[in-house]
Amino acid sequence: MTLVRLATLEDIPQLVQMRWDFSEEERMDTAVTFEEFNQVCTEFLVKAIKSGDWYIWIAEIEGMLVSHMYLQLIHKVPRPGKSPDPYYGYVTNVYTRPVFRNQGIGSKIHKAMEKWSKENEVEFLILWPSSDSVKFYSRNGFSRYEEAMEKHWD
Repeated sequence: MTLVRLATLEDIPQLVQMRWDFSEEERMDTAVTFEEFNQVCTEFLVKAIKSGDWYIWIAEIEGMLVSHMYLQLIHKVPRPGKSPDPYYGYVTNVYTRPVFRNQGIGSKIHKAMEKWSKENEVEFLILWPSSDSVKFYSRNGFSRYEEAMEKHWD
């Protein structure tokens, strides 16, 4: 049975391992050892979970994390005469272990994140999908929106 819940500090070792596995799966070349990465990623996750600006939904089967989806709350600057919309949500670092893909687990996590976001007055969710993930996000109610612009450093 799949349990979907928010991650806690106790989940950090498995979250770090999944992030490492994702990088390996994507064949990202790195000169960093797992031990070095573990330290940096653990520090990030501890700060993130404690901050109240990051929420990580996980799917767990028999004590093993099999999928996750991160949400960073982006605080908006107030505007005079407008009702406060305190933040929107940036969805990132969505990953499911390969053997658990195409079983609806990602959609279960997304539904939990969406429910929480509505209950906590998150104005909208935004993400930058990979070409492989567009179908998943479309099935879960996301649509293309052409207003965003990006600037990358060379």
